[in-house]
Amino acid sequence: MKLTVEKAKFKEISLDKISEALQKGLSKNFKEVTVSIVDCPNLKDWDCPAEGMSGNQKITDVGGEPYMHDKKHIGAEFDFKEVAKLIGSEHSYAFGAGSGAMSCLDGHCGELVINDNFITKESKSIIAMVGKNKECIAKNYSASIHGGLGNIFYTDGKRGKVIKILVKGRSGEQGSLTQAMRAALLENLDLKGNDHLGLAGVFRVLKGKIKSHVQPDYEDIKHEYYDSKLMKCVKDFLQFYQPVGSELQCYSVFWTGDPTGGDMNLRESSEHTHFHSYNNKQEAGHYHCDVTPDEIEYECYFNTANEIYRVNNIYKELASKV
Repeated sequence: MKLTVEKAKFKEISLDKISEALQKGLSKNFKEVTVSIVDCPNLKDWDCPAEGMSGNQKITDVGGEPYMHDKKHIGAEFDFKEVAKLIGSEHSYAFGAGSGAMSCLDGHCGELVINDNFITKESKSIIAMVGKNKECIAKNYSASIHGGLGNIFYTDGKRGKVIKILVKGRSGEQGSLTQAMRAALLENLDLKGNDHLGLAGVFRVLKGKIKSHVQPDYEDIKHEYYDSKLMKCVKDFLQFYQPVGSELQCYSVFWTGDPTGGDMNLRESSEHTHFHSYNNKQEAGHYHCDVTPDEIEYECYFNTANEIYRVNNIYKELASKV
């Protein structure tokens, strides 16, 4: 598939100001919150293929729902190594969330946890699929290809200053940690007009349980769920799991808004987080929220992105044909 790319810059805001905003905002939703700026721990101790998440930090938003669910486009795939070359990140550590490539899964669907070091050629990626009895199956995934959508953070993989977040217990209504972080930044930073911020990071669910999903195979979805005119899914079709965890490792990419004012047609939720068990359990997929507010406990490390690259804006392409 021919790749098209649009680029926009995020607003540069110091880690100090971001940390202050997160501390203030997250404290409204969680019982115990500690936000600090630290030297990034060696992420290899968390079984990542790189030591850190600093240097040449970029986010990509690739494809979209039509590539996944419009019958005219199902089966689209993207090589995220080729995307890396296109955006000047050929030698990078890449992590994030995407759909599995069916060509790599014998025609099956799945939720892909992207965790690849292009410098050392080491992959720690995991694919989650739905089994015959609707159980979750988690396997290693070595291909550098994802399906019709994906969000990836590219970095030099060096250790530097990062934001550390420790959270215990939830007191508010927002069950998603990453959406709570977005809300905290939007509420407590002076973001005007198209000034927006992008972050990415790795966090662990140390205690408590979460809700997750894995996309089932298309042949197992027995009803119409996608509206081609709206270019979005309008009915549930996913395989949900809860309670899941704890001892989960999550890879997250998010932004506060579109720095082009909507022209990029970025992912509607402005957030994408996938996870796997770090204790060799068959637990992996798309993170939604916690389901045990009194017990939930997170340890997180996040860094900022300088730019966002929109790859193959399918929404703009389809709109131009109407």
